[in-house]
Amino acid sequence: MYLSKVMISGAACHNPYEIHRALWKLFPEDAKAERDFLFRVGQSDRNKVEVLLQSLRKPELSIETAQILGCKEYPLTLQEGQRLRFFLVANPIKMINDEGGRKNASGEPKKCRVPLVKEEDQRAWIERKFQDVAQLENLVIDPVFPLRFRKNKENRVGKIQQVSFQGVFNVTGPDALAALVKTGIGPAKAFGCGLLSLARA
Repeated sequence: MYLSKVMISGAACHNPYEIHRALWKLFPEDAKAERDFLFRVGQSDRNKVEVLLQSLRKPELSIETAQILGCKEYPLTLQEGQRLRFFLVANPIKMINDEGGRKNASGEPKKCRVPLVKEEDQRAWIERKFQDVAQLENLVIDPVFPLRFRKNKENRVGKIQQVSFQGVFNVTGPDALAALVKTGIGPAKAFGCGLLSLARA
C-alpha cells in the first residue's frame, strides 16, 4: 500500500464527489480497475484542500486540479496484542425499511440508510466494526460538520453525517484488522469516509 499527500485546488475542492473523481485521475488508466483507494480531507482554505490518500496502487499522474505532494510505501505490520492509536472519520448508519413502502426488484421492502446521531448508538456501531479485530481501551467520539455534495451529471445533492472516532485499542485479529484497513469502514468511502489511520500507542 501507499500513503500520499495530495493538494486539490479549484472548484473541485468544494465538492467531495469531485475530489473523488480527481483522485481517480492520479492513477494510470485501467478500464478494469475498481476503486482501490481511500481518502480523508484534511486542512483546507477557500481555493484548495489537502487530502490524505491511501491506495493499493501508487499514484503517478499529477493533474491540474490534483497535485501529488508526497508519496511513501505503507508497510502494514500488525501483531496480536499490539497496542495502537487509531483515528477514523466515518459515516455510521443503520438500515431501515423505506417509509413509503417501496419494494426492491425482488419484491422485498426497500432499505434506506439512516445516520446514527446518538453517541451510544455510534459507540455500539464502532464496537461492532472492531469486534473481530481489536479490543477498545479508550474511545473519543466527536461529531463533524455534515458533508454536502453535488453530483452534477445527475443534478443531485446530498448530505452525509460524519463522525470522528479516535482512541487506543489492542489488536486481537491482525489479519482481519489489515483487511479492514485496506477496505475501509462503513459507507460513503467515495466521499472521504472510512479511512482508518493507525499509529503506535
